[in-house]
Amino acid sequence: MKRKKNNVSISSSNKKTKSRDSELAQFLSPVGISLRQDRHCSSSDIDTIVRELSVKLLDTQARDNFFIMLQDYIDEVENLKVAMLPLVKEDSTTHFNSDSLIKILLRVPSISEQLTELLLEKLPLVAEDRTCNIAALTVSQLRWMNSLSYDVIITKLNEVLPVCPLPVQKEMISGLPEILPDEKHEEACELLLDHISTLDLVPCILETLSELSLSHKMLDKVHEAVEVQLCALSADSVPAALRFLLSTAPPDKAVSSIRQHIDFQSLCKSGEGMEAEELSMECLEQVLRFHNKIQKCWLSLLHSSSSLSVFDLLVYLILYRVNNKPKTVLSSIRFHLKEGTFNASLVQDLYRNHAKTAALFNSEQLKIAHSLLLSFPEHSLPSLLYLSVFTHGDLHAQQEVVGSLISHIGSGQSKEVDSGIRTLGLIKDSTDKSVDRFSSLLNGLLDYLNTLSIPQAREVLYLLVRISSAGSCRTVDDIHIITRKYLSHSSTKLRKLGIIGSCSLVQALSVESTDKAKTFISKVQESLSRAPELEALFYDELASCVGNGCVDRETVQLIYDTYVDKFQSDFVSREPVDSTSQVCDILCLEGADTLENDETGHISINLWNCVEAENPTQLMVLCPLLRLVGTSLAILENSMEDIDSILGCYIRALPLDDIVTCERSTVGLLALINLVIEQINVFHVERRPSMRNKLVKRIKLLQELLGLLRKVPVVDDMVPMVFDLAEDLGTSKSKKGQSSKSTLNDSAADVSKDMSLFDPTKTGTMKTSTQLDKSENDVEAGAVAVTKPKKHVSSWSSGVKFRGFIRELDIRTMAILNLSIESTLQSNESSAQSEVEPMTLGLPETCMMLEDLLSKCKFKLKPASVFSKPENSLGFSRVASLSETKFTQQILSILPALCQTMEDNVSQPKETSSDSQETSQNQSAMNSTLEEIAMLEDNPFGVKTFELVFSILELVFSWSGFATNSQISTECFSILASRTQNQTQGPLSVRRKHALHYLLNFEKSCQSFSSTINLLKCCSVISDSKDQRISDICKSCLQREWDITEDEKENKVRFNEGVGYLVRTFLSHSSENQGDLLDLLVEQLDVVVKKDEDVEKIFPTFTRATLPTIYKIVLTKLVEYQKSISSDKENGLDILTNCVGNFANLITYIKIIESRPLLRSALLYGQKFLESFLAIGLPLLSPMISDNYVEVQSILKKIQTSTRQLHHATTHSKSLKDIALTARVPLLKKFLEAFLLKVKAIFAHHGCTDAFWVGNLKQRNLKGEEIVSQQVEEEEEEEGDVDDLSELSIDTDDEDNNSRAAPDDENSDSMSIGY
Repeated sequence: MKRKKNNVSISSSNKKTKSRDSELAQFLSPVGISLRQDRHCSSSDIDTIVRELSVKLLDTQARDNFFIMLQDYIDEVENLKVAMLPLVKEDSTTHFNSDSLIKILLRVPSISEQLTELLLEKLPLVAEDRTCNIAALTVSQLRWMNSLSYDVIITKLNEVLPVCPLPVQKEMISGLPEILPDEKHEEACELLLDHISTLDLVPCILETLSELSLSHKMLDKVHEAVEVQLCALSADSVPAALRFLLSTAPPDKAVSSIRQHIDFQSLCKSGEGMEAEELSMECLEQVLRFHNKIQKCWLSLLHSSSSLSVFDLLVYLILYRVNNKPKTVLSSIRFHLKEGTFNASLVQDLYRNHAKTAALFNSEQLKIAHSLLLSFPEHSLPSLLYLSVFTHGDLHAQQEVVGSLISHIGSGQSKEVDSGIRTLGLIKDSTDKSVDRFSSLLNGLLDYLNTLSIPQAREVLYLLVRISSAGSCRTVDDIHIITRKYLSHSSTKLRKLGIIGSCSLVQALSVESTDKAKTFISKVQESLSRAPELEALFYDELASCVGNGCVDRETVQLIYDTYVDKFQSDFVSREPVDSTSQVCDILCLEGADTLENDETGHISINLWNCVEAENPTQLMVLCPLLRLVGTSLAILENSMEDIDSILGCYIRALPLDDIVTCERSTVGLLALINLVIEQINVFHVERRPSMRNKLVKRIKLLQELLGLLRKVPVVDDMVPMVFDLAEDLGTSKSKKGQSSKSTLNDSAADVSKDMSLFDPTKTGTMKTSTQLDKSENDVEAGAVAVTKPKKHVSSWSSGVKFRGFIRELDIRTMAILNLSIESTLQSNESSAQSEVEPMTLGLPETCMMLEDLLSKCKFKLKPASVFSKPENSLGFSRVASLSETKFTQQILSILPALCQTMEDNVSQPKETSSDSQETSQNQSAMNSTLEEIAMLEDNPFGVKTFELVFSILELVFSWSGFATNSQISTECFSILASRTQNQTQGPLSVRRKHALHYLLNFEKSCQSFSSTINLLKCCSVISDSKDQRISDICKSCLQREWDITEDEKENKVRFNEGVGYLVRTFLSHSSENQGDLLDLLVEQLDVVVKKDEDVEKIFPTFTRATLPTIYKIVLTKLVEYQKSISSDKENGLDILTNCVGNFANLITYIKIIESRPLLRSALLYGQKFLESFLAIGLPLLSPMISDNYVEVQSILKKIQTSTRQLHHATTHSKSLKDIALTARVPLLKKFLEAFLLKVKAIFAHHGCTDAFWVGNLKQRNLKGEEIVSQQVEEEEEEEGDVDDLSELSIDTDDEDNNSRAAPDDENSDSMSIGY
């Protein structure tokens, strides 16, 4: 029964609805509207229908009944949808206008408001219907209607939008500009701002806001609301935000907001949102392409930015594409490259998270990389750009990269060629076989081979061979052809290129067949039989090829068997002892170690026969051949047991005391040094204690021989040991009339300092250090120096002038420094079982090895600065063949030994004589001498050790690849941290902290000024923030009276720079107030300049000699401190008062001391200080004039004295006719005049025009004396030049009261402007 009742009720409601629908149809039928099920029809025009309906609905009851019928009718979704569709004609299926039933009813004034509310209220109810977009139909009904109640729409939307689904919200928001008139747009804006926190609606809201007509005040409010939401935007919303801000906000404000709040790095992690990111870049490109003002503003902000993000880098690429003058964009990129803000980590981040977006700008990146490589060929960033484009680009982009690199290599510019080769090798190493597909294109490099240097050609040939290993036989054939051609050529350079090509072919042929390699080697050997320098180069190149592991093992065995017999037959002999001969046998420092000594003689290398021979053939070939034999044996057996007699045998030569006085002393000494060096290079891999002891003896002999080089002159017949130069060094191939000395000077320009010891007026003679000391004047070095007798600690420095004639010590031999650690462990473990007590290196030998390592680090490890001057490559051919990463790994392998060396020299207690005798019973004579040196109060070798180790560590830490290579930096910090017995686990920052703590512990052990400076430099590089300990060390160093060494005394520039570094580091790392620190420094400078006895002198290092350096640094920090007002406006007045007072004090120094460096710094930084004062200081003082007039006037009076003195400095510079000083005058005068005009404008703005007056300022020199030497005619001709500078002066200044005519009497508080 209940079911029947329900059915009855439902049927009754349906009947009522149908009856009301029929009633509605009957009501509308007279006005010409027929309601149908699928489409309503009309028989009259719209205006007639609206007019008749308006008349019929004037009655309230009729209107209420009609609205009830209409409401019941549109309760059905299908009816509502049909009611919103356009009407059609009777008996037709096409509509004749765009008006629907709802739209017609909305034009009726009496029901328009109610119907609007009804439609908006229906939106949440009918939104789920997916058959039709009701929201879009509703918007179409409300669009462009003039008779609507807009307040009702805004109010009802504010109620309905929160409960509507997201698609409905977007439809309604996007339709607001077409629904509401302009006068209601600001109310609509308020409505939208209430919903802008809904992130999904942000794109739609921003697009709608950009179409509204808003006032500037409302736009500012909108921009603030948008900026708040920028940080939380999703990647899909970013394009709309970019378009809105750039199209509505001022360019500078829009660009700043975008750069500050939009972080692409966090938006697109793990590949999310990449399509939205591409859309953002396209949107940004469209905006920038058609708005030059935004381009200029964005480029200006990027140029002045102190840091760059990945988004900034993408913007740079867009600007380079759309800008009509791409050179301006490139100039800004170069600037950031110089400053270090555009670095490798930025490019790596770009391709790590935004590779797909970066690929859109491959052509721009290639152009930028090409230009940067031309400008900065030594920087690694252009190579990284090329590598990134090649790795992530398509085939076309890869081909463009290879073609560009080939053009670089063929350019003929040495640095550009080196960078191109390095980049191509980097691509080969990083991309494995991707570059092999371009082997036919790379074969074109062979056409440029004769234009390259020997090292460059070596890299190109070996690179081509590596590429040919992938299966390109054509490359090997081409190299074979060109090698045979060059070997038969008459040019020395081309024959050397042929040798290098032949060695690269040995590498390629050994893979195919050992017989082919054997036949080819024999043919090359025959062609070089009469050219010793070429034969020596062949042995060196072949040894390098074998040592790199590039030759097949069977071929290496063949090479060893061939050349070990040749070495024994040519250089090793068994000779009887001749007591009457002047030539004797040398074995290290004593002749106690004999080998196979019998009646027939003993095994020896008869070096002196080679020296006395007129033909230097054997001397040239001896060391390279020994290197080839030793390298081959090390590859085969990893031991030197088969040839260990070469290390222990005698060397036939003159006694060491007589070798420096004989006729061929220089040649003989160099030959002995080269043989000892090559023995060390070959046998450094030995682990047997007996052989290790012999190796230590050779190192000690080398240290003594290098000391003897000071006593021999540079002569013409020295035998060169560097064979990879384009021309021979010091042989008959030199230019006519040019000796080997001049050739050496041309080849090693960086050793001019050491060559100054050679006296060109007396051939074959050399000035001694004593003569140099007497000829040079003693100059104050900036500290109270207690000069001590000069000790020649350095070993290699005496041999730098012979660099082209001395063999290179291999970097791998530095592992000998680990002998001290290994020997200690061996002696502790098996002291009773060992028959041979291990020997260790002393401090002199350690210093010698460290000096050589330091020179290699200076050559190989390029600092982050792109303007670092490259070292001359003469004598560094082996190091040059290593990559920077492998070179650094070699240093890290000996880092524990370096730490142990420093730790052993920290505060060693003095031993008694009896103890020292007991400990030195089994040591050599050199060790005994070292013990005596260690007993002295000042150990020069111990001090030198600290200085060298810290210099090496500083170069490693400053290397551009140290920060980017996390593996090397982590390993380095872990080694240093482990020395403090701390855990070496944890993040890099923790390890860095422990490493810094370990290094700072050596501060008290650094007894020399240079070692302390090197320690601070080393610690400052790895310190990632301010460290008060570093600041305290700097302060204590400045307060110390240094006993500087003789080298520091002679080089006063180095000492002055060291004091300047201490001041700069003290200010940078101190946690105290910067203003107080500047006050302290200026006060101490006053003691030096004004000799104020009332003030205690805290810093003895502040002297007249160090004054120019400190003066420049303090002025620089003053300018920086004044610029900090913008970030600390609360204390802005105090900062400005401090800066102006100290600046005025510093400028007076140029009046007291006539010093060109002081004057130059005053002109340069005076201009910078005035520039920042005009930009920051005056805007800060302007609002304070009404409230703090006395303080403002006091500041302006102080700076007035400075500007007047600067005016005198410009006049003085012109009178001196100093071009360098005069060049700084125009810009300074510009800011002086701007200072006058702005001060005048500020006083006028505040109605204080009576507080100052303008007058003429006379030309004066630095002492304030009037310049009266000008003729009257000149004054008339240059009348316009007299009044070209403005100065602010005090009215009570007696100096200028006589030179100006005031129109009225001024009181003592007034200001006067001299003009």
